[in-house]
Amino acid sequence: MALLTVAASSRAGIDLAGSAATATTGDTFPNTGAELLLVKNGGAGSINVTIDYVPTADGNAVTDPVVAIAAGVTKAIGPFPPGLYNDASGYVKATCDVVTTVTVKAIKLGNA
Repeated sequence: MALLTVAASSRAGIDLAGSAATATTGDTFPNTGAELLLVKNGGAGSINVTIDYVPTADGNAVTDPVVAIAAGVTKAIGPFPPGLYNDASGYVKATCDVVTTVTVKAIKLGNA
């Protein structure tokens, strides 16, 4: 599992280039509720991104949301309400089912 550094957006602009998605174990990033996960699928086929949903319902796990991303498409996913998506460390975890030519970047919506 890789810990992503969150980039703060600004009116001056930020570089949207991400880092390679981590195979099998996924990627995490600190979350305040103002973050988005940018996922770029540079591959030839569709991928699925699974976001860990933390709460349970009546003691039972709730199905984690899955976002499909077609070949050649970049999607911004989020924001993530902390009470629903943060683990005990305050991180959101996202796992891509295919990581070849897939990049991820965490972005925090800034105020400046």
